Amino acid sequence: VYACPNGHLVCKKCKSESCPTCRVGMGNRKSLLAITVIENIEHMCKFVDCKEFLAVDKIDEHEKVCNHRSVSCPYNLCSEKISLSKLVEHLGKKTCSYDSVPIVVESSSKSGRANFRVNSDPTRSEMNWNVKSFSFQDVNLAVLPVKFDHFYYFIMVMFESEKECSNYNIEMDVHERDSTSQDSEFSFKFRGKPISIDLKQNERMYQGLTVNNKGMEKILSKSK
Repeated sequence: VYACPNGHLVCKKCKSESCPTCRVGMGNRKSLLAITVIENIEHMCKFVDCKEFLAVDKIDEHEKVCNHRSVSCPYNLCSEKISLSKLVEHLGKKTCSYDSVPIVVESSSKSGRANFRVNSDPTRSEMNWNVKSFSFQDVNLAVLPVKFDHFYYFIMVMFESEKECSNYNIEMDVHERDSTSQDSEFSFKFRGKPISIDLKQNERMYQGLTVNNKGMEKILSKSK
């Protein structure tokens, strides 16, 4: 917190060459009293649905993982920003997702199946599908398929922070319909970490399973 020679206080973001109150030169003086007060009072989280109060040195870290932080809908054609705590409800409207509620993946099997139909011309260079949502041990995920520039991308987004996502390992298989990856003549597999919901949409696409157009055409021809 900066103070002009006349004692007017200005935060770091608002500081300019002159004081906004009396117009004298600001300089680089800091108010030790104001800094002490700010460091010793609790600050409310900036997200509307959160009621947490934390010390100034802890508020930034809290807001990075707050359950009510603003995130982007995982559906590629949706530009809406939503509170993380309301994301499942948003997907449940079935505008961006095929499912009204997430499909529960049983802890015993640790696997789930998602079917995506190619109704239009498979030679099109770009296509989008609604997401399929899943729930595993109280953690929510979404599988997002996208076709861009003649490549198919399958991304698994976990509704958690990057740190939490690092604790999980996932496998995604794309194979012929009514079959398994082992029984399919053509199949593709990805093994890695789920993508955090905190990543921007344009950062997610290349961090999952990528299938080239020719490979997918072979799978589709065997799935008719």
